[in-house]
Amino acid sequence: MARACVPPDRPEEATRLAAELALAAADPPELLRGDPIDLLPAAVARVPADALPVVLTTWALARYPVGERARFADRLGEAASERAVAWVSVEGVGVAPGVPTLGDRPASGHSIIGLTLPGAVLSEAEPSRAVPVALGRCWLRGRMLEWLAG
Repeated sequence: MARACVPPDRPEEATRLAAELALAAADPPELLRGDPIDLLPAAVARVPADALPVVLTTWALARYPVGERARFADRLGEAASERAVAWVSVEGVGVAPGVPTLGDRPASGHSIIGLTLPGAVLSEAEPSRAVPVALGRCWLRGRMLEWLAG
């Protein structure tokens, strides 16, 4: 299926895809069945204790209603209550719970790149809780990036 999405005039993309498919076949990822939000704490618990679990959402949360996005944030918080967990998000403006919108309007045509890293930014209201920060904006699924200073 993925090969069908590679334009025939871009052999370098076909070569890269072949290498990526070979890598995935050599060490296939473990796939879990069920509601991704419900599975989040259990999936994080499967990560070895000496590794930092990283949850990555890229244009995935928009398919959920706002209430389900809040449930995602709650489940992520549950997973992070037992150990440090990082969250990298690339979602439309206002889609990722807690990620600053930088004053941008929802449905503005770009996405906000967010990061929640344990111990990096602490909320004054909840000193033990890491809060998301906005790192930048992206357009065209990451083909154009604008990193924020600082």
